[in-house]
Amino acid sequence: MSALANEFSWSHARHQVFQSCLKRYYFAYYASWGGWDPAAPARPRELYLLKRLSTRQQWAGHHAHQAIEFLLKNARHDSAGELAAAVEARQLEIMRREFRESRAGAYRADPVHVPGLFEHEYRLDVPPEEWKAVVDRTAQAIRRFLASDVWRDLRGLPDDDLLAVERRAHFTLDGLKVYAVPDLVVRRGGQVLVYDWKTGTADPAEHRTQLGIYALLALDRWTAAPDEIEAIAYNPVLDRRESFAYSADDFETLRDFIRDSADEMLFPLENPEANAAGDGANFDCAADDAPCKTCPFLRACPRWGA
Repeated sequence: MSALANEFSWSHARHQVFQSCLKRYYFAYYASWGGWDPAAPARPRELYLLKRLSTRQQWAGHHAHQAIEFLLKNARHDSAGELAAAVEARQLEIMRREFRESRAGAYRADPVHVPGLFEHEYRLDVPPEEWKAVVDRTAQAIRRFLASDVWRDLRGLPDDDLLAVERRAHFTLDGLKVYAVPDLVVRRGGQVLVYDWKTGTADPAEHRTQLGIYALLALDRWTAAPDEIEAIAYNPVLDRRESFAYSADDFETLRDFIRDSADEMLFPLENPEANAAGDGANFDCAADDAPCKTCPFLRACPRWGA
């Protein structure tokens, strides 16, 4: 069993899970802890496997992100354009392989390294044309990104101006580790630009909050001037971008948002100082079943397990 301590930390993704359903939050951040270890007891092992599942939409978004990451790390200096020309076929072949492995249940033997799809785990009847639409959306995201002004600008940047690509990092707020994974951070013309690739649909206000957390990371790591940071949510499927700027007051509001959210997360714990959740009795299911439709923990949930 893993000896790693389950320390309390904060991230925007963790906040979203907490707000959607306390029971899902308990399963994801406490009951599944250590389940990556083959020697773990059966329950955390099974919950960890479920935690790792992706819906087909999440899976498609992941592969669009992965293709863009490959382009940024490998194809910026590909003067002949060979890598860029091959990236779509490369990514779709990876998706085909993962689909076959997921359908065969290979992830059950190794959930750490083999992706599993929610639809396969729960044996949902998804028509072939819906699977095709998911793959087509990923392909469209790659093609439009390659044709975009965003890619044109990024591929011309010097290596020293590429500050972070899909790098998990954190800053500290009142002793609390705050994790953030911006898709890309670059320096250009005296500005620090923070990018987040969006392949789905979401509330623009949610975009502003999420990218504000990434901007706080940039303020901690790469500049001390709020007016030198621009955060950009870019949707490669639609070739659409939103830009956000933050004042010093905006950053303080974001810090208060994190503090309040963290306090809420600590409240149902049996022992907040030890980050111990107990048996989960304090973590209720969501009041309505809207979040349940894509929850990976359906089989473990007391509302649906039977």
